[in-house]
Amino acid sequence: MRAKAAALRYFPLYQHWGLSPLEDDSSSIYHARLLPAGSAQPMQKSLPDILFKQPGSARLDSLWQARNPLVLRELPRYVYACRHKGFFWTEDVKAFMEQATGLQLGVQNYAADTVYTLEYDHYDVALHHYNIFWARHYQEFRWNQQLARFEAPNLTVYPRSVVRQLLDQIVSQDSSAAFRAYTILIEQGIQVDRTYRKEAAMGFFANPSLPIFWDSFVASKQTLRAYLLPTGLPLTLPTALAAQSRQLLQPLSFGQRYRLENQLMQELSPQTVTAFELLMLDYQRNALAQESVGRILDVLYSRYWPTIIADKVLLALYLKKVRVYDELGIVGSCNDLAVKLSGLTGSARRTLLAVQDATSDADVRKAARTALRPHQRHESRRTFSLVRPGSRPTVTYNPDSLRHVLQQQGLIVYTGSQLDLARLDTALKYDAPLGFVGGHMPRTTTLEPLIRLLEATFRTDLGFGATFGDWRISGSPSVVHRARAWQAYLRQQGLIAKDNAPISFVQENTFYTRFKASRAKRRIKVFLYRLSH
Repeated sequence: MRAKAAALRYFPLYQHWGLSPLEDDSSSIYHARLLPAGSAQPMQKSLPDILFKQPGSARLDSLWQARNPLVLRELPRYVYACRHKGFFWTEDVKAFMEQATGLQLGVQNYAADTVYTLEYDHYDVALHHYNIFWARHYQEFRWNQQLARFEAPNLTVYPRSVVRQLLDQIVSQDSSAAFRAYTILIEQGIQVDRTYRKEAAMGFFANPSLPIFWDSFVASKQTLRAYLLPTGLPLTLPTALAAQSRQLLQPLSFGQRYRLENQLMQELSPQTVTAFELLMLDYQRNALAQESVGRILDVLYSRYWPTIIADKVLLALYLKKVRVYDELGIVGSCNDLAVKLSGLTGSARRTLLAVQDATSDADVRKAARTALRPHQRHESRRTFSLVRPGSRPTVTYNPDSLRHVLQQQGLIVYTGSQLDLARLDTALKYDAPLGFVGGHMPRTTTLEPLIRLLEATFRTDLGFGATFGDWRISGSPSVVHRARAWQAYLRQQGLIAKDNAPISFVQENTFYTRFKASRAKRRIKVFLYRLSH
């Protein structure tokens, strides 16, 4: 810059310092492509409205009304000259230019990426290159009366690629077209590369019927489908079971929803559960359905855990899903699959070692290596450190009324006139599900009356008090913590058997805990593990 400082000149037309006028700058790179099919629309705003009737807007409007191609240079120039005055017109002006020419213009931004938006334009680099293009090429455009827009027959214009056409449908207002394009990307394994991802992050909003992070969902589903194909496991559910699963998307009453969840638990198997997950991933925005999926998967994996852990194919698939779902980048119980791998011993641990040694898949190896670490494990959430069985509830509820409420919700905890404690134990463990994808708060519809029923039956609130707390706070009197405490209390009383199934997703303690051993013993375990792996 110092060597060329003497050659710098000020160009008042653009209020810009440079070595030459913009129309003489041939270093700028551009990529002009056609607008999406069907996106040409009449102008919604006049130029004075777009520019908020600022001085000079009337002159620009007169050029436009005369269909003078000079407007294609003057409008971007006006925005460039006002770039430091605090006006934010760039996207409206760009949209006007696209409708006036039928073209989307890609220019380089500050990071040398080709972008089709002028937002997030640090140092006005993209706007600068945008002006260079129009300063050099506006004279090539002529008004086409039939098309009602300017066109330049000799300008190099690129057709929209297959991926770009699918992305056009994904951002369209037509939900069926967007979902169809989303499905094509997944089933045909079409990669949305870095260029499109960068564009997606800058002014690219998908149809609201698709998952929020639709591109991550596409990549994850493609990965899972590619992994499933050689295993012989189904990619899709049988027609009747898929239709039954989609009923979760309907606005059902809670009792209907709970009973449907129980039915699906009976219909699904370790072999078909992944196809069920692939189906329901698409409906991330349906929060009620995702809560149902979270409960179904939590129960299914615990119920069939001995089968999964004894089968190398099913175990490897489970390990693969641990890694793939982690890449979704979204909250929910999809992030907690690893907790059921905690504390494996004996034959289960040997199977896990065999899978790790035999697989060529990096994700499976990494998940297995994490699960085999001897110095870290997952535990159930801690409850109050001072549970007081002798603490009487401050409010007493009618057990018959609570029983009726639970029956309406689909939870039957009585056999005749007696509490079915085994069924009650299962409900305490699994009936506060997190949404599978997108869930951040547990559903406690059945647990709240169930805990009140236990308090009325055993005449104790275990010292938690009358008010429920926040489940995310350690030691809080939340529904989740109370449920865990009631399970421990009933076991202490010898009323329910020991639970040998893996812990629930929602009961997972988010903090790793060390084995109760001296520092020297822990270091020896870590050293031996690293030595053998």
